[in-house]
This record gives sequence, C-alpha cells and structure tokens, in this order.
Amino acid sequence: MGTTSSPTMLFDLTALIQQVQGLDSLVMPILHEEIDTIVKHMPNDKAPGPDGFNGLFLKKCWPSIRGDFYKLFANFFSGQLNLECINTLYITLVPKKDNSETVNDFRPISLMNISLKVITKVLADRLQSVILQTVHQNQYGFIRSRTIQDCLA
Repeated sequence: MGTTSSPTMLFDLTALIQQVQGLDSLVMPILHEEIDTIVKHMPNDKAPGPDGFNGLFLKKCWPSIRGDFYKLFANFFSGQLNLECINTLYITLVPKKDNSETVNDFRPISLMNISLKVITKVLADRLQSVILQTVHQNQYGFIRSRTIQDCLA
C-alpha cells in the first residue's frame, strides 16, 4: 500500500484579502470623552456582574471613580492591564416562560464586571464605525444595519 501525498496548496493572502483603509481609529488611544459617553448611555437597571456594580452605580459615582477608569483604559491600551482580575463573569439561566422545565425553556445570559462592560462597549462602538468597510456586502449576520431578510429580496 503506497502513501499518497496531498499537493501543497499555497495561497497568496495579499491577493485574496483586500486591505481596508481607515482602520487606524481602532488602534488610537482611547479618549476620556469616549469612556464618558459610554458610561452616560449605560442602562441603569441591567443585572450586576461578579463585582456587584450596575450602570446606575457607575453613573452616580462617576465623578469619584472616573480617574480610576481612565487609568484602567490607559493600562489596557498599553498592554499593561492584567485582564484576569476583571475578566470573570457569571453565566445564569433565565426562564423564557413560567413553569420552565426543559433546557429549551431557559435563556443563558452572561453577567460581567462593570469595568469589562465599559471596555467591550468602547471597542464595539469603535468597530461599528468601520465594520461596513471590513465585512463583505453579502454578510448579513451580526451587522446592525442588515438582516437576513435583506438577502431574500
């Protein structure tokens, strides 16, 4: 029995993937105004994460704690932040209906620390400003302005 060797396929990624201009905003230092805007628009009544803080707490205490958040973001941007200390979350099941009995009757949600919520929201907002340039026009899932029904027309 002989062995068959599969031909080696080499791809020129530069020919397959087009470079997108204007993505510099994704790696710019995070401005205090960006953080302030995220905190200002954060929902008050979402469930708190492992740290026990929600949006209302963050807004009420913002004048006292914003300096710490600015330092947190500066350390995050420079790569000096140890994410292990804030990157914890609780996964819990929320019933979809009364008298839930089976797994399908529940919806899992993740409850994360407030500081991680702010970091991910800043990054997500930055990505939203350029995502239409980076994702193919035929991509419909997970794009805010597109729905799967659009491809049926």
